[in-house]
Amino acid sequence: MSKLIFFFFLLIPLLGYSQDMPPVVNFNATQYAAGNQNWMIAQGVDKDIYIANGSGLLEYTGEKWSLYAVPNNTVVRSVKVSGERIYTGAYMEVGYWKKDDLGVLNYTSLLSQFPNKLEDGEQFWHIETLSDYVIFQSFEGLYIYDEGANSISIAQLSTNNPIINLFKEEQKIYFQVASEGLFTIENAQPKLVIPHKFLENIELLSLQRRNAELKLVTQDGNFYSWNGEQLTREYIELTNSLKGKSIFSSLHLENGNMILGTVSDGIYQIDQNGIILNHFNQQNGLQNNTILSLFQDNSNNVWAGLDNGLSLINLDSPFSIYEDSNGKIGSVYCSYQSKEYLYLGTNQGLYYRKKGNNNFELVAGTNGQVWNIQELDGSLLCGHNYGTFLVEGVKATKIADRSGTWIIKKVEGNSEIYVQGHYNGVSFLKRTKAGFEVLPMLKDFPHSSKFIISKFNNEFWIGNEHKGIYRIELDDSFQNILSIKNYPLNHISGITSSIFTFNDTLYYASKNVLLQYNSVSDSFQENSRLAMLLKDVNRISGKIINENDYKIWGFANNSIFNITKEPLNSSYVLNNLYLPKDWRTIPSGYENISKLDKGEYLLGIANGFLKLHKPSNQNSAYSIRIDEIRNFKIDEDSKLVSLTQPPKFHYKENNFSFSFSTPVYKKFITPLYSYRLIGLSDKWTSWSEIPEASFKNLSYGSYTFEIRNMIGKELSSAASYSFIINRPFYLSYWAFLVYLVLLALIMLIIHRLYKKHHQKLGEERERDLRLQNMEAEQKIIKLQNEQLEKDMAGKNRELAASAMSLIKKNEFLISIKEILKLSESTKAKAVIKTIDKDISEKDNWNFFKKAFNNADKDFFKKVKAIHPDLTSNDLKLCAYLRLNLSSKEIAPLLNISVKSVEIKRYRLRKKMDLDRDVNLTDYILEL
Repeated sequence: MSKLIFFFFLLIPLLGYSQDMPPVVNFNATQYAAGNQNWMIAQGVDKDIYIANGSGLLEYTGEKWSLYAVPNNTVVRSVKVSGERIYTGAYMEVGYWKKDDLGVLNYTSLLSQFPNKLEDGEQFWHIETLSDYVIFQSFEGLYIYDEGANSISIAQLSTNNPIINLFKEEQKIYFQVASEGLFTIENAQPKLVIPHKFLENIELLSLQRRNAELKLVTQDGNFYSWNGEQLTREYIELTNSLKGKSIFSSLHLENGNMILGTVSDGIYQIDQNGIILNHFNQQNGLQNNTILSLFQDNSNNVWAGLDNGLSLINLDSPFSIYEDSNGKIGSVYCSYQSKEYLYLGTNQGLYYRKKGNNNFELVAGTNGQVWNIQELDGSLLCGHNYGTFLVEGVKATKIADRSGTWIIKKVEGNSEIYVQGHYNGVSFLKRTKAGFEVLPMLKDFPHSSKFIISKFNNEFWIGNEHKGIYRIELDDSFQNILSIKNYPLNHISGITSSIFTFNDTLYYASKNVLLQYNSVSDSFQENSRLAMLLKDVNRISGKIINENDYKIWGFANNSIFNITKEPLNSSYVLNNLYLPKDWRTIPSGYENISKLDKGEYLLGIANGFLKLHKPSNQNSAYSIRIDEIRNFKIDEDSKLVSLTQPPKFHYKENNFSFSFSTPVYKKFITPLYSYRLIGLSDKWTSWSEIPEASFKNLSYGSYTFEIRNMIGKELSSAASYSFIINRPFYLSYWAFLVYLVLLALIMLIIHRLYKKHHQKLGEERERDLRLQNMEAEQKIIKLQNEQLEKDMAGKNRELAASAMSLIKKNEFLISIKEILKLSESTKAKAVIKTIDKDISEKDNWNFFKKAFNNADKDFFKKVKAIHPDLTSNDLKLCAYLRLNLSSKEIAPLLNISVKSVEIKRYRLRKKMDLDRDVNLTDYILEL
């Protein structure tokens, strides 16, 4: 349910007059964002509330308001639910709404099914259902819609007088026709029930069949009974009380009581005997005094459609409320009910209210803070900021002038002595025949004593928020301390702590710790059955109230609880009553609850009190549902999603928002929600009142959204919605198949490339090897060539040496020959002849040729190939030129003159056809 606490002070104004009232929740037009006037109310099969509003059909889920306009955007006057259809009647428009799979209401007009055209300005003020028929009432006619046949027929009336109202009672339809009377429909025909002569100008607002009679309520606040023949007035006293009140709407409750809505004085709740039980108006709870419509939902709440807003009354709430918005009485710190009076101890004084009255009055002289009020041995004692008072009826007398009295307790084992805990110590009262005698303050104990437990033998246990626990033993005069022991409990914060007894056992309670006193070890210990029972209770203070030795009360964050002892065994029972902390606006540590008569309890709050009528465990689970799912892409508008057919979503549609609700309409019940998204996380979120959840940038996969609620300690079953976000196309199974094919192709290509590369590497290695071999061969050849060149150079040197030797020899022989020519002797001639023979050209040439061929064996072949016309003499000259011999050196070898050698060189150039600028010797050397 929406955060009603926010409207607690704003929407429930109280004036000086107040009474104990069932809780009322108000909704204004700003809150539900529609028109002010609300003409009729109904509830759907899904427990949603539907309201005929001035701006259209208003829907309320308990968390969210939605407005649906009819096609002609006019005021909706009537609404009725039949199965999954919500029928509405408006100005010149009638039809029904039905939710689609998106959770949105869609409208179907029934105007086309009318046999005749509507009268101009016709409005449909009331709708009722009967079996498979829906009856629409306007002033101009009564129209019967057959849902199965999808057709509308007109009730045949014998008059044109307007139809004032429409009723349904015990599966029969009744309607009143002005100046005609009250009719019913039998066999599809109108039948007169009460003639006009009995009703005259009476306008009926409701009817109910009881004991074979029709009980009627009229617009002017009169009550009648019709037995078939006679119209008899009833509840005359009630009629007198309602005199001058114009009744506009009425409602018969399931328990037999009646609710009347007036034009200007709010709502009256009346029992079956005509006694006014409650009167709701703007002074004590309602938002507006003009009640246009009334409706009871399936949780027995009464909805009131107002002229300005809506009000919701929780008639069967275990609580009733007394609110002091004016601050007349203040915050209630304690209470007590006697046979005649209800007393409230507040921060402003002690107030009383006599039974049967609504207003509280201040007990004279008690102005100021009241801490405690209780009856002890027939005397009503009040612990006050200014001391202790004895209260007798509506008078109070101060009997102890002390600096603040926290508590007053009877001393165990002594019928005359009472112990008092003060701001600054302890004192005692002694009852005498003359009254109460005030004993002096206890010496040597100046500590604040808010909680005191009295034991036999003048033993007292005293709780102090700062010092811990004291155990003191006094003498019989109650003035002297015989022994004292302090249990400081330094590791525990004592703020809001208390001490109490339960089942004959002493306990100490702080906000987070519960300790049990162990008499054997004389210490306070944490482990106890009571502590185990409360370990999961989120207590808001250490205040524990002892109703009796077998029942205690405590205060948790979202509930108040009591623990009782089973009468037939030793087990303890924990009962929770859901009541959020925000409604218990009292300072922490000062929570209070007291038992009244008839099993009721009064819970003091900061601006009045709550009265608890049903203190048993009131928790119950309320179903939860998912109302709306939206899906959207980033930076795009959201769109509604089907609630019934979980779809699959594109991978970019990975943002979701969920709206959910619990259709509970109780003032003190605020559902808490926890959810999880399985597929994202299996962990439930912390509890929150926010009825929405959103998730963004979800990855692809399957998800299930689960939502549950908690009211008090009760958990609902989870509602769920499963959906799938598709894989991106590049991660789809087909894509993976393509990827596998591509991968296979890539691997094949890589394999082939690798193979080719490997082959190439082999070829390169083979080529490199060949190159290396070639290089090696070239090196070898080079070495061989170098060696050959060396050999050739050697041979050339040898050849040159031989040629030079031959030249020298021939020159020597020629010189000898020239000398011998000068002699005419025969011997000289013989020597000359021998010399000529020795230096003959042929011999010289043969020797030279042999040596030359050894040095340059291919030279003659090259020369011959290039110049085939050369003679042997030419070749000889070439060979000598090859050795780079000069003409002077060649002449002795040819045995000719140098000039002849020059001539031979000239001729050789001619044969070789050499240019003039070409040196013959260089040319031959280059061959």
